[in-house]
Amino acid sequence: MSDNEIVHPDETPFGKVHVKRQATRKVRCIKVPEWGTKKKPLLLYAYPLTTGQVMELEGKYPTNTEQNVMQMIMQCLDLTGKNYFSLLDKTALMNEPSEIIGRVCVSLNGELGSFEKELKKNNDQQ
Repeated sequence: MSDNEIVHPDETPFGKVHVKRQATRKVRCIKVPEWGTKKKPLLLYAYPLTTGQVMELEGKYPTNTEQNVMQMIMQCLDLTGKNYFSLLDKTALMNEPSEIIGRVCVSLNGELGSFEKELKKNNDQQ
């Protein structure tokens, strides 16, 4: 490969791994009992955010509350894979109790316990 040859990022060693990893991303299911009925909580679905998406949220929105609400708008899907929330829902979500928004966002980002377990495993291997 010459210095002037243009290579598509997906064809690099990192790109190939990245493409494979993106294809195997797992959807999370988040139960929100406060937004459903007594017998049937609202179920939201979401793929994990990429680092780029996190940086975009942190760069655009000055407060954690607004970042969390925008994360939910961006990330939450319904059972068919379509966005559950839209920008029209932003004001209503901003007026929901912060405990609910916070809990949903923690669930969207993955369980804290599983993160800590993975971090400990990685540290033990070093």
